[in-house]
Amino acid sequence: ERLGPGRGFDAGKRSWNFPDPWPGGAWGLPDIVEYQEAGALALLTNAAKNRRFWLENFYGINRRAVEGWDEWPDWWIIPAGQQNTPGVDYAVRVLTMADVEVHRAEADFTVGALTFPAGSYVIPMRQPYASFANTMLEVQYYPDLREYPGGPPQRPYDVTAHTLGYLLDFDAVAVDGTISAGLSDPVDVPDFDFALPPHLQGEDVPRVALYKSWDEPMTEGWQRWVFDQHAMPYDTLHDEDVQGGALDRYDVLIFQAQSASSILDGFDEGEVPPQYAGGLGPVGAAAVAAFVEGGGRVIAVEQATDFVRDLFDLDITDVTERLPDTDFYIPGSILRLELEESLIAEGMQDEVAAWYWRSSMAYEVADQRIRVLARYGAGDPLLSGWVLGGEHVAGQPAILEATVGEGSVVLFGFQPNYRAQTMATWPLLFNAIRK
Repeated sequence: ERLGPGRGFDAGKRSWNFPDPWPGGAWGLPDIVEYQEAGALALLTNAAKNRRFWLENFYGINRRAVEGWDEWPDWWIIPAGQQNTPGVDYAVRVLTMADVEVHRAEADFTVGALTFPAGSYVIPMRQPYASFANTMLEVQYYPDLREYPGGPPQRPYDVTAHTLGYLLDFDAVAVDGTISAGLSDPVDVPDFDFALPPHLQGEDVPRVALYKSWDEPMTEGWQRWVFDQHAMPYDTLHDEDVQGGALDRYDVLIFQAQSASSILDGFDEGEVPPQYAGGLGPVGAAAVAAFVEGGGRVIAVEQATDFVRDLFDLDITDVTERLPDTDFYIPGSILRLELEESLIAEGMQDEVAAWYWRSSMAYEVADQRIRVLARYGAGDPLLSGWVLGGEHVAGQPAILEATVGEGSVVLFGFQPNYRAQTMATWPLLFNAIRK
């Protein structure tokens, strides 16, 4: 019954690209299975009846890729010896799992004015899956499209940036010319191990709890996945756990991106089975407040920072909150982040790429208890994607830390773990996990 307009169609109305909308009424698990089965069988039937059409077109696509496109470089190079070796390894894993042929240079080589060391990864752009490699490695420049002149932006279906070098924190260079060094055979898909920073290894580490609402956001699942990949010890706490005093057993409580009303109120009664209705409520909120004031640390991301702000009466506001989308719009882009010297920036460069999208924030701070740990880049903060009105966030605080009683809170205005893909900013979140 909640179906309504979306990007490009209205799920409640019959149209050329949505010819059979759901008419309403009961909808259960058998309907879902039947719907998915019908779609799968339709796809397979089409492929079987039109096999020559599909195979010829697939061959044509790959032939054109091998021939290359004028706008493509001749090669992409990932130089050896970079600081963030895990980011390079993960990028090569992404590329090779997609059947991109990646080689290693067997000696130092020079292309144009650039010299690269032996061991650098070399990706030739005359191969069947070159288009994928180029898409993953290049910077995205999304066009400024409007509904009408001077009107609001045409909202893209999804985000506008996915540059692996920024997301994973490594350098990749597009070059043209001849490579004189010998190249290895295509490398296999590399193994990859997720390593925790030293302060989260061993016995005397912070005891971590991750809040899980029944009105669960995707972001909480992304966070669990990253923690699980790193084999990091943590526990999941539901509303009743927090209300029942479970926070006494922990040093750090994490709220991933979720609105304050969702955290406090959850689902309405009658909307879900009784055991899943409600949120933290006054009792749970009081328990969180006592936890921090007694020496605990709360980490909150994006909208969840509103819950922490209100709970401790922090004098901060989101400077973008009331801006119309004709003046400010970032549908999902990569911005430059400038880090202040702090434990949260330990082991990192002065600047890093950060993920900013529809639920991100830029703060205005008027509270003496608050320290600014990072700001969005001054000037033009955009690295990849699309920003309309970037001046509204340029230079504004992006990560805050405040002392509250005997404890502290850390607030992230951007998403440090977007879809579990932003390895570049994972260290900021891990570094925030401290007693």
